[in-house]
Amino acid sequence: MIYWDNNATTRLAPGVLDAMRPYLEEEFYNPSAAYPQAKRVRAAVEEARESVAALLGVFPDEIIFTSGATESSHTALSQFASFLTTTTEHPATLREAQRRGARLCPVLANGMVDLTAWHHMLAGMQGASFALVNHETGVIQSAQELCSTALAAGVRVHLDAVQAAGKIPLALHELPGVDFASISAHKLHGPKGVGAFYVRRGAGFHSIVLGGDQEMGRRAGTENVPGIVGFGAAAALAVSAMQHPTPHYAGLRERIVERLRSSGIEIVEHGAGVCRVPHTLNMRVPGCKAESLQLLLEARGLLCSAGSACTSSSPEASHVLRAMGLSDSEAREALRFSWDRSCSVEEADAAADILIACVRKLRSVQAGYTGPVTVYSVDRE
Repeated sequence: MIYWDNNATTRLAPGVLDAMRPYLEEEFYNPSAAYPQAKRVRAAVEEARESVAALLGVFPDEIIFTSGATESSHTALSQFASFLTTTTEHPATLREAQRRGARLCPVLANGMVDLTAWHHMLAGMQGASFALVNHETGVIQSAQELCSTALAAGVRVHLDAVQAAGKIPLALHELPGVDFASISAHKLHGPKGVGAFYVRRGAGFHSIVLGGDQEMGRRAGTENVPGIVGFGAAAALAVSAMQHPTPHYAGLRERIVERLRSSGIEIVEHGAGVCRVPHTLNMRVPGCKAESLQLLLEARGLLCSAGSACTSSSPEASHVLRAMGLSDSEAREALRFSWDRSCSVEEADAAADILIACVRKLRSVQAGYTGPVTVYSVDRE
């Protein structure tokens, strides 16, 4: 099996489970207790906090552990009576924006935020929120420009760094106006069910989870110690990996695209021509439904995604691609491939071969008078 849906979730990195195991077994103590055993557990939580802070380029006391990026993002958005976000955000942000009647800034055809519109739409807003890296296309936004413009307008910024953390170097203290940021452990080879919320020192903040005094009185509830320790271990490994990049990694997408095109298959890349993270390819084969192609790929052992994992069961076409100007039918042809740093050239070539074979198979049963063919699986609900 070739697992190429790492933007949805990642497997645990080597050593992460081993780091977590003692806190699932003998070191089970509550870190808020006063006896020595509990203090050892508290020390492990604080060590993890330091590792996550290093990943983001911030101070450890600016990190609050949460249940995941969705909670972190909602906590950030709750700080704003009014806010601006973009039309290509993750559902965790976009649905809250729609519920509250927030302003939605358009993007260009390449997925980049329309800077002119962003500038004008900031007027009167308390906050602004955007994803540094888009979860479907991998497009990297112009964070310096977006944040500087918001700061000049007196608007506080929340940065959705979920798809950026562990993939590209981050230094949040160098981004002007960023008071809040969200990340999630399971996107960077840590465990599910744990995330982090960055709150800049001195930033006004009120908690939305009330109760005890955990997390320095900023987020109530007994800490998920095994998850936090695993998060810290994964964060430390991510920092090391970015400091020692694999030479071939940055060129895998271009290699895959070239193999597809040299085989005679027409593809359209979404977000091409602008900065993207190196591990994401969002593309379509005109005339081939993504759902049908995805089923053929699964049968041959290549797992990918048709849009965000959070909306993959939705009958609607990708809101991200629609916001970039694609038609409904074009958006329904799009597949997202996302690998991790362990991906080899041989794996990339094997995945490209599978994709070529599946496209040809789908094409072989299609004709001009039949149009696109839908493939069904009796194993699917």
